[in-house]
Amino acid sequence: MLKRISAVAAALALGGVAFVAAPAGATTAPAAPTALQASPDPVVVSDGGGRTATFGFSVGEGTGSATLVDPNGKNVPLTVSGGPSYTANYTFKFSDEPGAWKLVATATKDGATAESTKGFAVHRITNLDFSASPDVVDSGGRVWLSGALTYKENGGWKGYGRQPVQISFKPVDGSYGAVRTVTTDDQGRFRVQQNVDRSGWWRAEYAGSTQTEGTVSDSDRVDVRQRAQTSRVSFDASPDPVNAGGTLRLRGKVEAGAWNIWDPVKDAKVNLLFKADGSYSWRYVTSAWTGRDGRFAADVTANASGWWRAEYAGAAGLRGSYADDHVDVVRPQPKPPVSLDTRVISFDAYPEPVKYGKYLSFKGKLQAWDGGWTGYGHQKVTVWFKTKYGSWKYVKSTWTNGSGKFWTKTKATKSGYWKVVFAGNNKADGSSSAWDWVRVKR
Repeated sequence: MLKRISAVAAALALGGVAFVAAPAGATTAPAAPTALQASPDPVVVSDGGGRTATFGFSVGEGTGSATLVDPNGKNVPLTVSGGPSYTANYTFKFSDEPGAWKLVATATKDGATAESTKGFAVHRITNLDFSASPDVVDSGGRVWLSGALTYKENGGWKGYGRQPVQISFKPVDGSYGAVRTVTTDDQGRFRVQQNVDRSGWWRAEYAGSTQTEGTVSDSDRVDVRQRAQTSRVSFDASPDPVNAGGTLRLRGKVEAGAWNIWDPVKDAKVNLLFKADGSYSWRYVTSAWTGRDGRFAADVTANASGWWRAEYAGAAGLRGSYADDHVDVVRPQPKPPVSLDTRVISFDAYPEPVKYGKYLSFKGKLQAWDGGWTGYGHQKVTVWFKTKYGSWKYVKSTWTNGSGKFWTKTKATKSGYWKVVFAGNNKADGSSSAWDWVRVKR
């Protein structure tokens, strides 16, 4: 008895074309679709609007259908039109997985099917920032080659880590050639030193991956000169620490010489750069020029903690140099509001003694300390009473006049102690007067 060949085995035998056999007695399976096309290939998704790709295939007999398969094996249905040559469109967006996709075209006739597949790629765009510094270096000296590789996703740029980046160099009157390959760190950054002996342009090149397009950075020129005299920069940024928004004084001196013999370099331009903590690149802030004594000065506004650099590029026969200084920027805590001390003075409950049912009068003065005791006007004070063995009970309230004085009265019914209390407010502490005993006669 013959064994029926599985669709998978048939696909392997026919190089990616799979036939599904019809049941015994049924019509022979149709021919597999031909002329599979995916355009463009790769499909490059560069913005939130996505990128529309067109797919096509032909069937000799029967009807055609198609689907897409992403790198994770997920099927994405297509709506095809036409026949026997079919076409379909699909717009790829950032939500679609980048990498190797497949177009699977199917021919169907009388319940029997045959498939063909075609691979294509979906890519994200990339970008390379690159710099070579310093701009002028002695022959045999070193330059720093640094930059960052990023890719675009969901409208933003993200660091592309663990990717090979080629560093290339083009000498004056020459062409670009590969010098070395570096690997980006987890944030997509790279920074290496390179010995140089010729003037020319440096750039970074990324060949791309199964998920991304390649890209080439802008070029950065470095001029190489014959070995020259040494210069040195002394530099100080103060105060340290400095308050945010405060003035930072940048002071220094440029000298030329060797060993213990150094002469000031006058009329030299010094670039002042800043690199915030956590950053990997220097940002130009301002420039200063040296005087006859080689000294330079500049004042800047302090906004963030980080490194400050004074960089002298050098001149004919004189090598450049630089010096760094770190400054912490602090944000002072707001001072708590000052709470004024207060006191109640000259409190008096009178007359004493007083007849039962007659009015008992109260007077006194509320003061606050503000470099001296002054009347605290237009403030609420309360009158309190307690018998010899009782507890304090609220009686009434009154207000001080503009000079802090108060006066009020109430009917006397019991002998006991009287006092006036100021509860305080958001500017002044509370206080209480001395007690005053009044005897009530019947």
